[in-house]
Amino acid sequence: MKTSILKKITFAFLSIIVFAGFLSCSKKSNDPVTPVTKGKTAKFTITVKGAPSSAYISFVMVGAATDVSNSTVWKVNGVTQNNEQGVSLGLNQFSGNTQTYVVESVAPLQVISVGIQCLSPANVSYTISYKAEINGEVKADNQNVAVTKTADFTHDYTY
Repeated sequence: MKTSILKKITFAFLSIIVFAGFLSCSKKSNDPVTPVTKGKTAKFTITVKGAPSSAYISFVMVGAATDVSNSTVWKVNGVTQNNEQGVSLGLNQFSGNTQTYVVESVAPLQVISVGIQCLSPANVSYTISYKAEINGEVKADNQNVAVTKTADFTHDYTY
């Protein structure tokens, strides 16, 4: 199961890098006009409650800034993550006192990819909430979703 999410994360990250590479390449032109890329802002609110030690929890956010030389694109609970284009939250982050994380972009982003996989191999239920806001507009709002042995929460989003 961990291999599956690792493959997805690797694929998403490589896709963003390739996409950013294509965007940074251009034909020579005599036109001095430089296109302006506005980019997107992102805010993700994630809550996990009651996860047992046997749970598998993975939330991964990856972004490519409109300025491809900028590798600082996220802050987590108000703390800027220097030189990181990806944020990964797992069971260890949710087993302490903090049950909610807010991940926000600190730079305009060309592309944003989010991979989520929450499993409960044991017969113990827990709940997760995931809210995605892109440019201030709610794109996904899954509140208090029960994760059980027979009902996982696995999604890949591209914004």
